[in-house]
Amino acid sequence: MSFVETVDARGKRCPMPVLMAKRAIAMREQGDSIEVLATDPAAPSDFETFAKLEGHSVSWERRGEVLAIALTLYAVGAGGGG
Repeated sequence: MSFVETVDARGKRCPMPVLMAKRAIAMREQGDSIEVLATDPAAPSDFETFAKLEGHSVSWERRGEVLAIALTLYAVGAGGGG
């Protein structure tokens, strides 16, 4: 997957990683993908809830101590606005 932006939210606690991602999303278009790097253990759950509410597609993987969260904006068939 190719990302148009990487948001470094390492060391930040909820709700900062999501807020930082929302700021990045505001500058992007439907179909773009961004990556969020986070260390908050709650981040996967926070981003799954956020993505469901906003209509984005989300996946994540652990890279050592870092959680790499991939968001595809307004995934096809999702209920997100635009």
